[in-house]
Amino acid sequence: MNKKWALLKGSAIGPMGRGQNGKKKVYEVTVDGTTVIFSWGMAEKAQRQTQVRVFRTEQAAIAAAHEKVYAKVAGGYEIAYAV
Repeated sequence: MNKKWALLKGSAIGPMGRGQNGKKKVYEVTVDGTTVIFSWGMAEKAQRQTQVRVFRTEQAAIAAAHEKVYAKVAGGYEIAYAV
């Protein structure tokens, strides 16, 4: 099963914020079988940081992806799309 989420968040400026004013951050979660790929960076730039995790089962991979998506939404990200 392949599934992908793209999440967006505006940069926060101030004592607790990081980033440049007006720039958006993007976080993507992709499930490909037992592999989950997490990538993040500035939406305006093509270059992203990436982390790949491999799980024993497809169900474990999907559960980890859902957990990360829910954590990001709780942290202020909005789901741009899910396919």
